[in-house]
Amino acid sequence: MNNPYYRFAYTILSLSLFMLQSCQKEDYMAEIDTQNQITQTGENFHTGQLLKNPYEIHTFRRAYQKVLDSMEYGSYDTGKGYNNLKKKKKDTSDIQPNYLYIKFGPESDAQENRLRKHRKIICLDYPFEYENGELYHKENPLGEGERLSYYTSIPIDAKYPKNIPHTILQEMYLPEKDETLNDTKTSGKKTLRGLVDDEVDFMNHAIEQAYVDTDNEDLLPEPPLDKNGCETCFLGINLRAKWRPSGNVKIFDDNMGTSTYTVKECQTSYIYDYSSCDNNLKSSVETGKLIMPEQNLCPQKIETKTCKNVTKTRNGSYVPINGANILIRDTWTLDRAIADAQGNFKHKEVRAKVRYVIKWDRFEFSIRDHSGLTQAEDKGPKLYKQPWNLKINGGRMKYRGQIFQAAMHFYYHNIGGLTRPPTNGFWKTQIKIAAVETSQGPSSTKMQVGHGTFGIVPHIKIKKYGDASELIYGTTIHELAHAAHWRIDPISWDDLVEQGYIYNGGSNNPGPAGASARRLMESWATAVEIYLTNMRYRRLGPNSYKYQGKNLQDQKIEGGYKSKFYTTTFFDMYDHFNQRDEHGINVPIDRVSGVTWPNMEKSLIGTTRWEECREKNVAISGQSYKIRELFNNW
Repeated sequence: MNNPYYRFAYTILSLSLFMLQSCQKEDYMAEIDTQNQITQTGENFHTGQLLKNPYEIHTFRRAYQKVLDSMEYGSYDTGKGYNNLKKKKKDTSDIQPNYLYIKFGPESDAQENRLRKHRKIICLDYPFEYENGELYHKENPLGEGERLSYYTSIPIDAKYPKNIPHTILQEMYLPEKDETLNDTKTSGKKTLRGLVDDEVDFMNHAIEQAYVDTDNEDLLPEPPLDKNGCETCFLGINLRAKWRPSGNVKIFDDNMGTSTYTVKECQTSYIYDYSSCDNNLKSSVETGKLIMPEQNLCPQKIETKTCKNVTKTRNGSYVPINGANILIRDTWTLDRAIADAQGNFKHKEVRAKVRYVIKWDRFEFSIRDHSGLTQAEDKGPKLYKQPWNLKINGGRMKYRGQIFQAAMHFYYHNIGGLTRPPTNGFWKTQIKIAAVETSQGPSSTKMQVGHGTFGIVPHIKIKKYGDASELIYGTTIHELAHAAHWRIDPISWDDLVEQGYIYNGGSNNPGPAGASARRLMESWATAVEIYLTNMRYRRLGPNSYKYQGKNLQDQKIEGGYKSKFYTTTFFDMYDHFNQRDEHGINVPIDRVSGVTWPNMEKSLIGTTRWEECREKNVAISGQSYKIRELFNNW
């Protein structure tokens, strides 16, 4: 075996018996619902690509006439059912407007609120010719002093506020709203392409033609297959086939207990097989000449992947978005449904494919986009006979959803006897909350600004983008608590703002009067923030939940700017916990308990100083020594 060639051959033969294995772990999420994102390519999202209305009266009459012409020239066949009709279709005289496309231009908050009060009128703040409202407003910004316009479609005989400036943009004909076709019963009968057997078949052809003429083919339902698998033998649209758009909407909350999820863990193994090298080795041994294996054939690398599903636990869970405003849109028609406590929603019956839209507003409040000037909404998919089961877990949709949930709580759910923020109504304006997509700078509430600019500028700006769910929720509650404080006593509120912020330019050292005013207003909002956030998370999650872990009650008295003004004083008067017992002498001493929220709220009326509020709470509760001791921590 001293021959080098033989030594090489022996080595190779030995290697052919050796299997080299390497392992690599791949960990990726499986079946984790992600935020629905609508690809903005080829769907007429840019304002340069205007949508066309298939129901516009002249457009539909042209489509109707094309079907008549196809029948006259023999392109379409007619069946016995159509031939037996008493009244044959000869022209478009039967097509009369039954719907209106209207633009409203309210000139005041009062007019805008009257429009919102009409529950059957569903409006968008951008023309129906566009699908992306936020992009439309970005490219068509409001001029100075200009108000938003609102667009809707309603039955031609519907009542609407005619004293609000408006323009009828189009008259429309909607076949499914035609009384002569309205009695059409749901059935399994389909319409054969090119065959008109009855009036419904005729109208199905006319509808499809109108959609094709206006480049809305993507809203036509997929045609059913015939028994031979033909994809084009039937029409997709069918006035006989009704369905009810529905679904469920949930949002992932980072701080809502824990939940399990499934991941697929895969292990990849590589085996190097040298058996293909045998012939070359044999030749080398016989001839005494070294023959190298071909690089691509020897050795062979064999990959094996084994996967298994693994259940893991994470912080947070999905919760329903109670009260979510879900729209469906079929080009020029809208319908609205409100999600229930489980997040379920259901719309009226329709016949066409629809676009789902989640609109972040209710009558009392509106979540605005990043600019604060435009209604925030997020597009869903276009579906036919399919529910929209949405699970939101990230991005701007999650951010807006969390702000929306907090506003819903303060306006519509249990708040323990507190006063709600300003409500919408006569000579009142809807509260506008801007979901500013930044975490830089403080969130803010400026009631004077919102009311002084006719509701165009948002009253509240939330700047917590990307933060934990409880912080976004709590911050929204905090700012709405300021708005509610303003509602309780607007004169005292204005004085607090002037003393606490305006006169000192928002300085961190505002002077004695400024510090007193700022501490009062911020401590009240902080207390409501803790109270309502705890209420929400304990209702949906574990009863042991505490806001930010310790209800902010571990803040040191001399802990800097935040602890100097954003104190837990009012929450301390309510709860039965003395934080000094647990966190030591550097935190406030709190031996007060059991003061009710309505009573504490009374102490705000006519109050513009910290010490003044203290004495009012002494008078209301009777716990004089303990309350003075608590207030004197600061």
